[in-house]
Amino acid sequence: MGTRLADIVFDRHEDFLYEDDRAMKLTSYVMAERCIQVEVAKIYNDKEEGDYSSLTYIIEGGFKGFHNMEPSEMIEEYKQIEEQWYELESCDGLYWDAYEEDPIHTLNDEVVAS
Repeated sequence: MGTRLADIVFDRHEDFLYEDDRAMKLTSYVMAERCIQVEVAKIYNDKEEGDYSSLTYIIEGGFKGFHNMEPSEMIEEYKQIEEQWYELESCDGLYWDAYEEDPIHTLNDEVVAS
């Protein structure tokens, strides 16, 4: 007898949802954290130019939050920011370190050990 997919418990912290263009296997939680980091960087950068449109859009639209998105929504959001996140990460353009479970730490550790 089969199992309905709705009955399967998906752990946002441990179950991989997506493999990105750099072959990093990501959980929904890591993807959401990366999306948040890019949004914050955008808001800060826009502020320096006197532009508050990103922040206004989020506040006035009642943004539901990256951690509250369905898996398909999360994948679409992440695809839009993936390259930007890697660019910001490589040039120290993020305002805080990546989530401790983010696989980028493993990659960075391998580079340092080489």
